[in-house]
Amino acid sequence: MASPRSHDRSDVRDPVLDMVFNAASNDNLFLFKALVMMLDMGRGRPKEAIEELRVEDNGEFEGFSALHIAASTGSLEVCRHLVEELLIDVDLVDKEGRTPLFFATYRDGGTAEYLLDHGANPDKADNNGFSLLHYAAEIGICEMIELLLAKGAYVDPVSARGTPLHGAAREGHYGAVKILLDHNADYNKMVNGVTPLMAARDANSTECIKLLVKVQEEPMLKREIVASELISLGSISLKKKDYVVAAKLYSQAMQLDPDDAVLFSDRSLCWLNMGNGRKALLDANKCRKMRPHWPKACHRQGEALMLLKVT
Repeated sequence: MASPRSHDRSDVRDPVLDMVFNAASNDNLFLFKALVMMLDMGRGRPKEAIEELRVEDNGEFEGFSALHIAASTGSLEVCRHLVEELLIDVDLVDKEGRTPLFFATYRDGGTAEYLLDHGANPDKADNNGFSLLHYAAEIGICEMIELLLAKGAYVDPVSARGTPLHGAAREGHYGAVKILLDHNADYNKMVNGVTPLMAARDANSTECIKLLVKVQEEPMLKREIVASELISLGSISLKKKDYVVAAKLYSQAMQLDPDDAVLFSDRSLCWLNMGNGRKALLDANKCRKMRPHWPKACHRQGEALMLLKVT
């Protein structure tokens, strides 16, 4: 995305517009106020006078306002005057649908934080459907990403190019990827058939690939640890002949690991000891389906059938 800071304002043909924008760019509040008064021509409507002043027929910067320029050059005094005194809309847009926040400075108390603190919408997208977080992630501006997220920006807005995490991964910005993941960005989100990991692989970004693989493995590892703890507690309860508690613990472990045949065997044993042949047989059948040649599975099945015959 182009920046107005690289724009040569001498290209603007309207000399009044040029003077106003130069005053805004240089944070010359005294001159800026004087120019606004001149534009108002004594009507007492300075807000309307400055709002009407826009760049016209100037390519990608068409529709730029004084607030766009002031925000882009870090002119805090002019920004304050426009927002707090003239009550200019902080979310006014240029021809491309971009607000002043899109071009605001973000370091050392820049205009971005000021605009966000005064009501700028961090999630507002431009005419192409891209939010500022998309652009910051694709460029790799970590400070802006952190600021936007701290001010409540949604971490997973979707555009034609995916989420901000897609963009950061596609461009190989490790720092941006890490910040987004630390704020719970959806690493499994698929847009146009592509996940962030796939985008990182397409870009051959080794660091981003490792980070995305690691974050995907962590939940699986946590599930395994919790399942192991539940199984251990279930075994202790089984030895104590506390079959009700043991069955509940095995059931919880099954939710995390539904393909463990041993769990079905052990829970079947609990049902057997509680005299519930029907549930014992159901678990024994599932156990044997998973491991058809396991002797214990056959044994559990036989025990359940015997119990059902007796009862």
